[in-house]
Amino acid sequence: MFIFHQVSQYRSLFGFLLQLISGVVTQRIHGCALLPYLQQHCLHGNDANYQAVKTVQKSVYVIFLKQLYGWLMHGKFVDHYGEFFIQQMETNPKTSILTGGLNSQQPTHTSVNSSDSASINSELWRYEIRREMLPYYFPASWAEKVLFVGQTVLMCQFDPRQQVVDRIVARGDSKARKGAALAAAAVKDNLWGEHEQELFRKFHLLQNEENLNVTKFEHLVDEIKEQVTKHMSMIVIEKADLERQLRLMKDFFLLGRGELFSEFLTQTQSLKLLIGKEINDGTTRDLNRALKLAANSINVGEDIEQFSFELSGKDEIEESFCYEAKSAVGHIMLKYKVKWPLHLLFSPRILDRYNEMFRFLLRIKKIQHDLLQIWSNQRERCIKHNSEVVQLRNKLMFLINNLQYYLQVDVLESQFAILMAAIANSAKQADFERIQRAHTIFQANVLSLCFLLTSSNSGEPSSLSMTPNMSGVIQVQENPVLTILDSILCIVDRFCTFSMFCKDPMTKVERQEFVTYEQGFMNHVDSLLKLLIGLKAGPSSAPLSQLLLRLDFNHWFSSNTQSSHSQ
Repeated sequence: MFIFHQVSQYRSLFGFLLQLISGVVTQRIHGCALLPYLQQHCLHGNDANYQAVKTVQKSVYVIFLKQLYGWLMHGKFVDHYGEFFIQQMETNPKTSILTGGLNSQQPTHTSVNSSDSASINSELWRYEIRREMLPYYFPASWAEKVLFVGQTVLMCQFDPRQQVVDRIVARGDSKARKGAALAAAAVKDNLWGEHEQELFRKFHLLQNEENLNVTKFEHLVDEIKEQVTKHMSMIVIEKADLERQLRLMKDFFLLGRGELFSEFLTQTQSLKLLIGKEINDGTTRDLNRALKLAANSINVGEDIEQFSFELSGKDEIEESFCYEAKSAVGHIMLKYKVKWPLHLLFSPRILDRYNEMFRFLLRIKKIQHDLLQIWSNQRERCIKHNSEVVQLRNKLMFLINNLQYYLQVDVLESQFAILMAAIANSAKQADFERIQRAHTIFQANVLSLCFLLTSSNSGEPSSLSMTPNMSGVIQVQENPVLTILDSILCIVDRFCTFSMFCKDPMTKVERQEFVTYEQGFMNHVDSLLKLLIGLKAGPSSAPLSQLLLRLDFNHWFSSNTQSSHSQ
């Protein structure tokens, strides 16, 4: 009776706790999702219920802070049951090179070959934010900062200097081990220095807070992010020579070294690699051989060693556009050996977008090269009767030359100059995040201005939101400008093949085929000009106006298409 009397005063509390537990069970709430649930039930007028929830809440916050501390300071956390709001995507266990995340029990030192970009990428980019696990009172921007800081700290663990330390330790020499220990400490101190204890103290103070203070969480993450971005900015600018690497990306992926790829196309023509050839096991080897021959012929130095060709499978290229399925041009991929720690800047998704631009620009470069070959062939053959073929070739050459000039000068050169200016400014402020953002803006702008930016390859919404001046340029699944350009390029490609083999004078069948090419080309040019004029009236029309000016600066195309329609 005495026990019943003593317990009866807690009857309402027990009922409240039972209801609280039932809600957790029925809604299957776990991990970070418990935090907003407890916060809602903490708002209670009954002091006993309030104190009970605060006790439970404090225990949950301790675990949350431990996971947050591990991720922000060491790039790893203990999370056996997927309770943290940052989680690993499913990957092949064999590719894991760091014990952490779901399978992490003890802190394990990272040792990885810095040249193994695939391994670093598989480790670095397998983390993502699970929005449903993020407490509602933490903004999404805060979670993005947490993810960014953890990934940056994780990248620091792949420091090549640490590999030297590991190799020395593996040899077993006692003096060498002592020196290695000092070197390892120096590598670690380069990131945190004397701030680690101070940051640990601030986490401890947060843990002892009576009430949740989101502002303090935000300030602490901002402080850590500032330290990390300064450190990474110094490494990227000084150690990795970022400016030189970006110029290499422009020279190769964006065809900045035009003479190299002109020579490459000459080599591939002699090997017959890109002219409607079926892909086989030796095509990749032949393409790389042609690239090296081209580099040697124009005295390109060691830079060529960072680049090589691969051919993607048919399934991988199906979602792309503008390319013939049987041609190697549609499957070609330029592989780049990323230097540590530029994996944060050149992620696999970023490199895929660079390859989209590379294939598009290479296709135009190849067509321009083919038209020059036709001109040379027509001069050698001294054509007397097929003047229409020569005239059409001149029209095609005019359009392709001006299109390429727009892409290379108005788009790539101008946007790259903006990028380098932004990076120089960010380097002065020692802010790696600004560098990363500037590069993302650069790539999004180039994709937009090349009419390649669609909803399928735009990637993160944040990338688009950072280019408000380009939001009016095509950002739909089917890009009408790109669709018409593709049709024109297909006609030019077929015309090039036709011109190399047509007789002088043309036969009746050949003339019918020629008329098809001529009418198709003029119709598509007319559609392109009308589309550009229509879109020019919309917002952010400057690039469209520039392209229209390049293609029809003397109104030759527009006047000819109008006269042909009137006839």
